[in-house]
Amino acid sequence: MTPFFYDSAIEQYQFSESHPLKPQRLVLLRALMDAYGLSDRLDWQTPPEIDESALRRVHTPEYIEVVRQLSAGAPLMDAHRWGFSPYGDNPPFVGMWEAALAYTRATVAAACAVRDGAPLAINITGGLHHALPNRASGFCIFNDPAIAVHILRERFERVAYLDIDLHHGDGVQWIFYRDPSVLTVSIHEGGQWLFPGTGAVNELGEGDAEGTSVNIPLAPYTDDAIWWEAFERVVPRAFERFQPHALVLQMGCDPHSLDPLGHLCLTAQGWLRAVQWARSLGVPMVALGGGGYNLTTVPRMWTLAIATLVGIDLPDATPETFEAHDRIPTLTDHAPPAIDPTDLDYARRFAQQQITFWERYWG
Repeated sequence: MTPFFYDSAIEQYQFSESHPLKPQRLVLLRALMDAYGLSDRLDWQTPPEIDESALRRVHTPEYIEVVRQLSAGAPLMDAHRWGFSPYGDNPPFVGMWEAALAYTRATVAAACAVRDGAPLAINITGGLHHALPNRASGFCIFNDPAIAVHILRERFERVAYLDIDLHHGDGVQWIFYRDPSVLTVSIHEGGQWLFPGTGAVNELGEGDAEGTSVNIPLAPYTDDAIWWEAFERVVPRAFERFQPHALVLQMGCDPHSLDPLGHLCLTAQGWLRAVQWARSLGVPMVALGGGGYNLTTVPRMWTLAIATLVGIDLPDATPETFEAHDRIPTLTDHAPPAIDPTDLDYARRFAQQQITFWERYWG
């Protein structure tokens, strides 16, 4: 069975009651997986403890100590320098050290499993792709996908990172921006409309790594067809050129039309095509979660993704034993989002510009 790492301490990862990142999404996910019997078909494991050396693969010792102090409730006058502010995206909270370690050690365990021979390992609580070496960002304290890439590089010569989140995978991109052994690919809403404001096609990597940073920014109101055309015409070619030996897949499900933080208009099944494509590669894979802020979309999209990765077909109608069956009656969406034709036409033309850039760049 596929190893599936989960540390229940992640359910304490909550910046505030009003913060959009709600641990209830994981509680509902577990309930839905249990109702389908999917949990029983995975090798569910609690990840072992890790020491700071795992964090130092990506983060500076000074930043790690700041997180530890803020987690203990220590007042730091310069907390904003490290990305923490009571009025920003990342308000410090007591216990955040333990909560952030929960998702990080699950990713470390998944990456070690794949490094040591597992074809697939999953940490759906991971995928916090915005954190920088010395700064929290975008609800992310530690950058676990980047740590996973480092671990995979202990065995695999070339590692790819594929990010299908609503937001640009900026932290991972910048960490490997000068590393020709790592391909970072991100398909996301463009930075002119959405945090973190990066992810343009001309962010290509530097030095020997030029061309190993591949971005596909898209416009608001991008639907399934536009998103998939952009994906299909750019991502496979990037992978063919790079020939990765292993993959870290970040499965943020906030491109969904109902997500409150963005403007892309995907359905669950439209988004799932990228997960299906990643599985079809047949390379060793660490699969992570990511963004997703609508409590009716996250549980079903991640249930679909997990089942897809392990090759299990699930009935579309959610089990009546599922506690949120009335609010989440099906896994897929049965009606596409209504989009103004003018907005859809702009989204289509904008996507074509990105596709054209890559076709010309590669020649």
